[in-house]
Amino acid sequence: MATTPSEELPFDDDDLSPVVAAIAELTAAGKGWVNLLPEVDPEVEVPHRSILARVVSARGDVVPLATWLAPADPSGRATLGIEHGSGPKALDRLAERDLPLPAGWLRVADNPRRGLVLTAPADAPADDVAWWLLTAAHLLSVPPLTGSWLAKIYRPR
Repeated sequence: MATTPSEELPFDDDDLSPVVAAIAELTAAGKGWVNLLPEVDPEVEVPHRSILARVVSARGDVVPLATWLAPADPSGRATLGIEHGSGPKALDRLAERDLPLPAGWLRVADNPRRGLVLTAPADAPADDVAWWLLTAAHLLSVPPLTGSWLAKIYRPR
């Protein structure tokens, strides 16, 4: 797999079309993934974690990293993940905040250190997938996010 993104696209919460198009393209190809990196409010100081804290802590980074991985075939399932530092039982907390797991999606893991991992049917609408993933990242972020994102797109070669 490529370690350098094929493309980097900035986008905002009010226009998800760049990431929706990437998800649709990679779903059709049956390969590739997208990492979604949020911008943190510049007025907020993000706590720095030492290397020791990263090794021994039971939590991930306070700024979430969301990832979407294409399904290998049209009848398969896409994999979605959010690394976050907001603590255990992320899926339960999202449901309490009116963001339940969509019908047909499955929980693979919900670990405070490794994050939340889900699968969604390959035919789940790309706009719904992108919206849910970004909304969940907002809700799981410790510092406030601005609504600006960078999509790092990894296309198959």
